[in-house]
Amino acid sequence: MPWVESLTDPQELRRCIRDLVALSTLPAIWTSYNPQQIADSIAAALLSMLAADFVYITLPSGKREPIIEVIHVRTTMASDAGKTILTVLRDVWLGRSEQTGDIANPFGEGVIRVAAAPIGFRGDAVIVAGSQQRNFPTDVQRLLLSIGATGTTIALQRWNAETEEERFVSLVDRSSDFVGVASLDGTPHYLNPAGLKLVGLATIEELSRLHVLDFLMPEDRARAREKWPTVMRMGRWRGELVFRHFKTGMPMPFLVDWFRIDHPRTREPMNIATMSRDLTAQRRSEGELRHFNERLEQRVVERTAELAEANDSRRPAL
Repeated sequence: MPWVESLTDPQELRRCIRDLVALSTLPAIWTSYNPQQIADSIAAALLSMLAADFVYITLPSGKREPIIEVIHVRTTMASDAGKTILTVLRDVWLGRSEQTGDIANPFGEGVIRVAAAPIGFRGDAVIVAGSQQRNFPTDVQRLLLSIGATGTTIALQRWNAETEEERFVSLVDRSSDFVGVASLDGTPHYLNPAGLKLVGLATIEELSRLHVLDFLMPEDRARAREKWPTVMRMGRWRGELVFRHFKTGMPMPFLVDWFRIDHPRTREPMNIATMSRDLTAQRRSEGELRHFNERLEQRVVERTAELAEANDSRRPAL
């Protein structure tokens, strides 16, 4: 390995090992960090490890996040050095495909040696480090920069995945519909708070003693048992079933949407989930509207008869 062979100085080797260990521990620290904090942390770490004049990181904006730019400069540089370097990078470096190169030294004669490493796989996020040292970047510095970029990529992907999961969980938990997940044999594993309330269950722990069919009125269980293989075979079934309230035993009409969840890699069936809607209020409204229409029709018939009778009474006798 070239970078190992170049480390003939034991002290330099110890320093390299120390830096590699430090980089490997950063992801554990980043578990509670957002992208801005992750970028700031790795920039500060690499500035010291690379003995660089500056380290710049850019993370393009996503669907919900704004663009992130972080630049750290060594403490001996002027307070506005970061802005100056950032202007130069935007003008002559960002967007280039090269991983190493030179930019004009904005603080004097000569050039600043620049090394870059991509973050992620799209090529629009990058770590850029620069130094006035003529031998920058060495093999060791390239290695540290690459490892830092890789660790940052993994941390950002994990943050994005966890954020999407949190958004999904929040959406499900706040839904007013009945949202549940069961095993392929019909054993419930999860039911959102609204679902628990709708059927009269106090806690999710109560699901362990139940089966999907237990949520239905006895007269609908045979029909549901017939539809379960349809979900397994076709992936989805929609229809109306009558649920029962566990405390009162009252029937509750539901519009049921059962769908199969497959493993993202093997595509083998994993679970059956549902997003079902309570139709009790809708049925009540429909009943009230039907009753109102019947009364209205009856009133029209009665009024028509009254008018006919009044007309007959005014008609002169022959």
